[in-house]
Amino acid sequence: MIENRGFLLLLLIGFLGFSQTKGLVVDENNKPIPYVNIWIENGNIGTTTEEDGRFSLEIKNQEKNLIFSALGFETKTIKATEAEKVVLKSVTIHLDEVVIKQNSVKQKMELGYYESGGFRYHMSHFVDGIYFNFSEVEKEKYPFINQLKFKTLSKNKNAVIRIYLVESNEDGSPSERTLSEEIIVEVKKGKVKNVIDLSSRKIAIPQNGFFIVFEKLKVEQNKYYEEYTFKDKNGNKTITKGMSYEPDIPLVPIEEAVGWHKQIDNKWQKSTITTIPNPNSFENILMKKYHNKYLVPSVNITISN
Repeated sequence: MIENRGFLLLLLIGFLGFSQTKGLVVDENNKPIPYVNIWIENGNIGTTTEEDGRFSLEIKNQEKNLIFSALGFETKTIKATEAEKVVLKSVTIHLDEVVIKQNSVKQKMELGYYESGGFRYHMSHFVDGIYFNFSEVEKEKYPFINQLKFKTLSKNKNAVIRIYLVESNEDGSPSERTLSEEIIVEVKKGKVKNVIDLSSRKIAIPQNGFFIVFEKLKVEQNKYYEEYTFKDKNGNKTITKGMSYEPDIPLVPIEEAVGWHKQIDNKWQKSTITTIPNPNSFENILMKKYHNKYLVPSVNITISN
């Protein structure tokens, strides 16, 4: 009994060490901004504003800085104690002028890494990007991004995910230069093929290629609560509860190093090769195809004239 009380006391002390920061993020016209990324500076804890611009975040040290970031707005850093109402200043997204040539015959080409099933790995980071580039001949013949096809896995029936396209930096990393406004997609429950028509946006393929970025949002409608049953080392049945954010983007193995991911601290990192212990063993027979491969989102892109 004494040991249990001691454990509960330590648990209570741990909870008392955290306090909840609540706030509202708006633009200069006092209009709420949905899906703003918020994270603790130099930390790995973060959240996303809801559709009404409101957020809450458990923070141990209220003197920590919070970083607020959203497409189309300047990034802002302020103390957690000053985050009751945060105003973000909008910035103009400069898109290259597109000259459209009339063509009587519409031509298309689809390519990428889309797979329909057999997935063993899911989106392990909250932000995953995949690089696409084309030869000069292909860009001359198919200069526009026409359609996006990708797979989602969701345990919720109305989960949302953010998608956007950015240019590539000279070093091959994703840049902050967007090619279009963000796309918020609501996906169905289960394994679903999603197709987005981008033809009306007239997005021209940049000289150095571009990235398609998928971002999971830490909002209430994406939360999924689940109970897990397992046996402990003594063979006793144990039930524990867990929570995940939906939807997932399944990952597929490829030979090319074209994948990047972003941590909560908003820094891009290049994806590394995945290795499977004992890939030739019977236990790992279904995982063998992932061994010594790079993992990227299951996505195809269609380009056209």
